Amino acid sequence: MDYKHTQIGTAILVVMGTSALVLAYGSMTKPEEPIEFAFVVVGIIAILFSSLTIKIGEGQIRWFFGPGFWRKSLDHSQIESASVITTKWYYGLGIRLMSTGWLYNVSGSHAVELKLKDGTTVSLGTNEPEKLLAAIEKALER
Repeated sequence: MDYKHTQIGTAILVVMGTSALVLAYGSMTKPEEPIEFAFVVVGIIAILFSSLTIKIGEGQIRWFFGPGFWRKSLDHSQIESASVITTKWYYGLGIRLMSTGWLYNVSGSHAVELKLKDGTTVSLGTNEPEKLLAAIEKALER
């Protein structure tokens, strides 16, 4: 494995934690309201998007959320170029379709944008964009 990094989804965990606190407060002030399902949804989202792992090796870039949710990969041969970008705060977290292509992120505004030979782009959020870019460029040289 040439590169492996897991970014903890601080932003998503804060949002889901805040949501859980609001739900807990709601369940105390209105105990007759059934909100157990909302707790389950918040918990599932928190687990699935708690982190983003990116791996480079064996001719591929692979990434997935949390415990292996939404696994994706690209062969090095599909990539034309890579660059560090800053995403807008309103692009949100998780899996998003931006005007430039797909964005996968769990926290922060830094990402590495991969321009593919078919004209599409994929952006991978990371808290170490320079290291990820260097690993991608090294892998593409081979």
